[in-house]
Amino acid sequence: MTRLVLPFVLFFLCGRATASPVDPPTVTSRRVQPLLGVGRLPVPSETVPVTAEALFDDTGKVQEIQIEINTKDWAALKENYLANTYYPADLRWNGQVVRNIGVRSRGTSTRSPEKPSLRIDFNRYTTGQTFLGLKSLLVKNNLTDPSSMHERIAMQFFQRMGIQTSREASVRLVVNGVYDGLYTLVEAPDQDFVQRTLGESDGYLYKFDRNFGDEPYYFEYLGADPASYVPHHWQPQTHASDPHPEPIVEMIRIATQSSGSAFPTDIGHYLDLVAVVRHVAIENYLAEPDGFLGGAGMNNFYIYRLENRLLHVLIPWDKSETFRDGPAFDILNGIENIPDSRQNRLWARIWQFAELRRVYFDTLLECATSASALVEGDTRTWMEREIDREFEQIKADVQLDPQTPYFFQDFLAGVDAMRAFAAARAEYVRTEVARRRH
Repeated sequence: MTRLVLPFVLFFLCGRATASPVDPPTVTSRRVQPLLGVGRLPVPSETVPVTAEALFDDTGKVQEIQIEINTKDWAALKENYLANTYYPADLRWNGQVVRNIGVRSRGTSTRSPEKPSLRIDFNRYTTGQTFLGLKSLLVKNNLTDPSSMHERIAMQFFQRMGIQTSREASVRLVVNGVYDGLYTLVEAPDQDFVQRTLGESDGYLYKFDRNFGDEPYYFEYLGADPASYVPHHWQPQTHASDPHPEPIVEMIRIATQSSGSAFPTDIGHYLDLVAVVRHVAIENYLAEPDGFLGGAGMNNFYIYRLENRLLHVLIPWDKSETFRDGPAFDILNGIENIPDSRQNRLWARIWQFAELRRVYFDTLLECATSASALVEGDTRTWMEREIDREFEQIKADVQLDPQTPYFFQDFLAGVDAMRAFAAARAEYVRTEVARRRH
């Protein structure tokens, strides 16, 4: 696809871009240092704290990480983008360098040979190595999102609603001294993440893993054999050699077989039902078609079993598809008016209880209040303000992105669609709650 490469070329050849819808970033004189002896990379001109918090700080300019990798390895990674082959590299951020890291292509349906999403493992080749206390980082290509903002704003909204999520920030990726495009930097859900968010890390963390081409899964009980559940669909992220899947099997059995009135008490040992209901309500407020009640089955979450307990905690993941279906997205998506064969078995039990339905509708109204919050002297809601802030932050880097599959006009249209969502969603949800609550 033809892209907006002319402004990119002229900007670097002439020191300024030709006329365009946005002003390109200002170039300042900066000293350079070699990395790995190959190429020369810019060193930031200002001093910023060297911490993980600073790495994920999205309140100022777009972050930049630089990777030095053998050019043949980089070409091989792109050519074999469907494989999980690791390649050695070095990484630099804010003048700090971590050497001999592992880099591979990642993702399910969004893998790309031109703009691959990346997993960066700091301890792949050097046992115990970390960077800023992190064992790994994820770099997402936003391939299905022309606005490049769905993921960030959705995760920020979960946090506003009291749900812990991975930290995220937009990031410029520079490979071998050349700008490779705008990505989203994501904190990996791992032991460090659960320690930071839950205050412990020795429990059992699983990713709900739906591979491309899998049949939809709706929380069905598949029998007593743990191998029917772990490692697929419930992929261990910790304790891989002894994933202790029995509580997952029992949780699903109870969800589908526990007798009527005993269900909340029985399943309550394994899941906080109020937390599950709030999680689903937030997803539906954000128009998530590919989440816990996804139309093609469950998807996009992690689950963590607390230390020495049976209780599991839901962790949101991968919200790139949010917002896409517009402000009139059904507030009962995946709940009503679907065939029994496509109903989430756990949710079908939850929906039988009036007090849990009340939590669901109350959470939708709480979402509407939070998303539409105003500040003095500004007529824009919180979500509108956040969209405008992120737009101003990333627009120049989007325009100069040499690997994006979109035209710049697609980006602008994507941002306008998000603004329309933010302007209309809260009132639509309030109206629908009043009409459909029961």
